[in-house]
This record gives sequence, structure tokens and C-alpha cells, in this order.
Amino acid sequence: MAHASIKKYGQVRASSISEMTPYEQINLIFSNIIGRLAATKGFIERKEIEKKGENISACILLFGALQDALNFDIEQGSEISDNLLALYDYCQRTLTKANLNNDTAAIMEVSSIVKEIKEGWDNIPASERSPAV
Repeated sequence: MAHASIKKYGQVRASSISEMTPYEQINLIFSNIIGRLAATKGFIERKEIEKKGENISACILLFGALQDALNFDIEQGSEISDNLLALYDYCQRTLTKANLNNDTAAIMEVSSIVKEIKEGWDNIPASERSPAV
């Protein structure tokens, strides 16, 4: 019975995400990374190595999703996308090293970077959040 409930929750969650705007989806990814990194720091401190590895792997995949969402159209400002691509790549490499070395300082560095990007994302005017049709 519990299995059916979990499956139903997963379906609801997936449909909810598909109903989100691209802005909301990216915002959710940022929030997910920040939450996972906070948990990862605790996992390292408590020596919960398996959970640490799972969270870091998930964050690396989430950074990949952010990279895939970038728009490199010259008219849309590809310089920003180029810079974000490099920054997301840096975060992925830093997390890989943090995983190998159980480095909480590196985890917090990446978290700080994501929080700063998210702050800028949150300040996008509402009128600019929807894609042009």
C-alpha cells in the first residue's frame, strides 16, 4: 500500500513540474541544489559517506540541467550564458573534488555561488519571467 502512495506522489510531482513555467523550474533547481548542499555538509560531518555521495551526484546532475537550460542565442545575451556555463562547470568540478576529499568548505563555496545566482534570478522582474511567444 505504501508503494502505491509513493508512486502516486511521484506522478503528481512530475505533473506539477511540467505545469511550471521555465522560470519556476529553474528556481526549483536552485532551491534543490541549495538544500542538498546543506544536507551534504551534515552528511560529511556525520561521516554518512553514501548519502554524501548521492547528494553530490544529484547536485552535479542538477547543474547539468541548468547548463542544458541556457540560451546561447546572440540576441538574448549569449555572454551571460557563456559565463553561467563556465560557472556551473566550475561548481561541478568543485563538487567532484569535495566528494573525494570530504571537503565541507568546498561544499559551502558552491552553495554560496548558487545562492548568489538564485538571488539574481529571484530579482528578475515578473514581466520578464515568461518566455516570449
